[in-house]
Amino acid sequence: MAGVPAPPRSLFTVAADAAVLHRGRLLAAACLLVVVLLPWNAGIYHQLATGGFYAPGDKSTQAEQLLDAEFPDAPPNVAIMLTSDAGIDGPTPLHLGRELTGQMAAEAGVTSVLSYWPNGSEAGNPLLRAKDGRSALIVFRLTGSEDHIQDRLNALHERYSHVGPGVQVRFGGAPAVMRDVTERSRVDLERGEMTAAPLVFLVLLYAFGTVAAALLPVLVGVVSVVTSLALLRLAATLTDVSVFSVNLTTALGFGLAVDYSLFILRRFREEQDRGLFPGAALRRTLETAGRTVFFSGVTVALSLTAALVFPLYYLRSFAFAGIIVVVTSEVAALLVLPAALMVLGDRLDRGDIRAALSRRRGAGGRRPVGTRRAGGHRSREVSAAGRGWTALARRVMRRPLLYGGAAVAVLLICAAPLRHLNLALADDTVLPATAESHIVNDAMRDDFIVCLPCQIPIVVPGVDARDPVNAARLTDYATRLSALPGIARIDTVTGSFMQGKRVGEVPKAPTGYVGIHGGAWLSVWQGDTSPVSQEAKDLVRELKATPAPFDVLMGGLAPHFLDTSRTILRSLPYAFAVVMAATFILLFLFTGSVLLPLKAMFLNTLNLAATIGLLAFVFQEGHLRGLVGDFQVSGTLEMTSPVLMFFIAFGLSMDYEIFLLARIREEYQRTGDNKESVAIGLGMTGPLITSVALALVVVMVALSTSHISMIKLVGVGLTVAITLDVTVVRAILVPAFMALAGTYNWWAPAPLRRLHDRFGLREDSGEMAVGVGPGGGSRAVPGQHGLAEVNGVAAPAGRGGGYGALAYGLPGPGSPGLTHPGAGPGVGAQLSVGMTDRPNDVAGPEDDDRRLPAVPSYAAYVTNGNPAAGGQPDPGVRMTTKITYQRGRAEAARWERPGTAQAPTWHYFLRNRWRADGSAPPVVTGTRGFVIDGIQVDDPTVLDADAHR
Repeated sequence: MAGVPAPPRSLFTVAADAAVLHRGRLLAAACLLVVVLLPWNAGIYHQLATGGFYAPGDKSTQAEQLLDAEFPDAPPNVAIMLTSDAGIDGPTPLHLGRELTGQMAAEAGVTSVLSYWPNGSEAGNPLLRAKDGRSALIVFRLTGSEDHIQDRLNALHERYSHVGPGVQVRFGGAPAVMRDVTERSRVDLERGEMTAAPLVFLVLLYAFGTVAAALLPVLVGVVSVVTSLALLRLAATLTDVSVFSVNLTTALGFGLAVDYSLFILRRFREEQDRGLFPGAALRRTLETAGRTVFFSGVTVALSLTAALVFPLYYLRSFAFAGIIVVVTSEVAALLVLPAALMVLGDRLDRGDIRAALSRRRGAGGRRPVGTRRAGGHRSREVSAAGRGWTALARRVMRRPLLYGGAAVAVLLICAAPLRHLNLALADDTVLPATAESHIVNDAMRDDFIVCLPCQIPIVVPGVDARDPVNAARLTDYATRLSALPGIARIDTVTGSFMQGKRVGEVPKAPTGYVGIHGGAWLSVWQGDTSPVSQEAKDLVRELKATPAPFDVLMGGLAPHFLDTSRTILRSLPYAFAVVMAATFILLFLFTGSVLLPLKAMFLNTLNLAATIGLLAFVFQEGHLRGLVGDFQVSGTLEMTSPVLMFFIAFGLSMDYEIFLLARIREEYQRTGDNKESVAIGLGMTGPLITSVALALVVVMVALSTSHISMIKLVGVGLTVAITLDVTVVRAILVPAFMALAGTYNWWAPAPLRRLHDRFGLREDSGEMAVGVGPGGGSRAVPGQHGLAEVNGVAAPAGRGGGYGALAYGLPGPGSPGLTHPGAGPGVGAQLSVGMTDRPNDVAGPEDDDRRLPAVPSYAAYVTNGNPAAGGQPDPGVRMTTKITYQRGRAEAARWERPGTAQAPTWHYFLRNRWRADGSAPPVVTGTRGFVIDGIQVDDPTVLDADAHR
């Protein structure tokens, strides 16, 4: 073991070794976890909360809480509408209305019952009869938390609702809207998954080539989503988690599964094409692509973490869901996927559809697993699609101002509708026109004399309204409010007021509008029939500007909108700061550049501005409804959806950015050519990003088929954002910008450069930096301090200018070289590291592979076991040294053919495969990443063997 450094043991190396050694156990544990958690996940919709669109600290929310707790006659929030085509005053509607009114008054948790029909001694209210005489209302208030209200409403709806022949009974009001939205989202999610599944599989089959490989992301996605839903339900026991986060969990979980699986599998195949056997290829894959996947996932998670800044638990829930699904997706991709790769082995590439199609067109498919391209170099060839990306990048970089300017102009045109952006809260308009609560709410706005949803309650907490002095001050306040434009009527404990004066009689015994422990409230009826129109918002501002004799709180939809808007706008700068700071830090640590993180943030923000502009064009203004599906045009966008979509899309964009920059940086360190690095990097990653984006688009299109417009908006928005990101940002703006910036792409001030040298994140951490030195000599590797090259292979520079050992398969300075077989047993001539007994520029078939030293100029090949025992066969074209490994001990056979050895055995091959320029290929790691020291006849030693028993 002298002179050989221990292989690096990073988190990713440990994951690779675990997948190699415990592949079966890992897969069995993953399957068992899914089976155990599925029953637990079945009740997730009952565990998660509804609502969460209002901040607990807003005054409008506090007003609603006080109305529930203190005022038995608080304004109703639920309506039951009875409809009869023959007229609501017929015998059957009359009998059913009276009976239903009495039943509602007797229900637990139901207060403030008002009805068109009389209830005992209480007369009916004629204002609750529709103008056309076909419908009438029973209104009441359900008290308690949002979840408790939903539970009670579900029970009442199941008991009394009737949509069919005869008198129809429908439920409306804000709680009924939320109930319909929750139920529709669940149905839409199930339908979308069934629709998207076969389409996503076809995309995976196209991207991965074989059925076995295409099923790998499905495995990763199932493990990730099932685990995420279980953790989400667990989180719901600790804090409020919105039921709508389930939609994001499933969509993002399968999307990230495709993303991570494709990048890891692509790198795994590349490493095998270099000549690595499966275990070694997996270790190199996780040390490179696995590292990139990890940090790209961190970027996505940090982008979603920004939603935690908002006090609305609807938005916070998506942060919880996003962070959970990213973590589980990464764990599944770094543990379950590698284990599956090891179990499949060569079966992974059987039945390659793309190779078969290529052979039909006269082109060869992908090389068999475990073979290398000529010269032993890792192939930098790209597919036909990759060559198209490379050609496009080169074309853009020849005229970066022209192409970049045109792309920016397109995005700015798409963003133009933002000038007229009109936001609103979620209400019944997010539902299809046929939804039960939407029908009732539409009727209450348009068909009745009084708009019940338009009522604005003003709460005066802690004031004794029975005191004459306080009553007089309350009367004066109500009189002044009723004189404001847009106010139809005000009712309170001291009477009713219209147009600046009292109407009707003064109550002799003030019982209504009075709290249990004091306080009072005023019912403000506005003239506008839209509770969230611009006129309603202006009216609320005037109400708040009117001096009040007491501290007051205002409830209702319009005050909720204004408070929520203010809360979101107040939190946005902090959320943006979190996203931008996290993005800058991670990209700087990954690239060592100051300019590239700024470029990424600017282009992603421009892309998302264009996306939201297009959403306003479609959903707010009602264009292209035939393309995206039917929805009700309300002239507004639900305000939380663009915010949520921004953080999700920003994280996904940075995900693509990291994958792209990792390859560009790798090429730049190899060649030092900025433009060529961009072209080749885009060619290598472009097809991958396209396939990932296509799978994500299919998932998001399924989300876009939802009948709930705010979910449809998120699905369409993410589809547009991903499409623009791939077609405009990655294909045009990135190469144009990097061509204009030139070498400044990689610039950073000296202090930051030293910081990056110490703490920087690299995909190629521990990887050989390959380059070709002139004449096969040594030269410094660009960007890799402390590395030099021998015959095109980088090695750590040792003391005195010597070369130390690489991480895999090479002895270090001072260790014995290979014994010449002709020297006799145990005596042969030793060749020191860095030397050879023949000139570099002379190579031919007469050379004896057995005489070649194990130095960085020669490749090492290893097979596990013998063909008869199921091991990998040797084609017989290479000289073989057989090293027997049993129970931690290594024994070497002589050069003559050894006898039968106990299994397991390791075969070690040295092959002379010189390149045309006289230099040799880089070292290739042995099976499963083990290291061999002292490659000689007499005393070979197997290092790191405990991991490969």
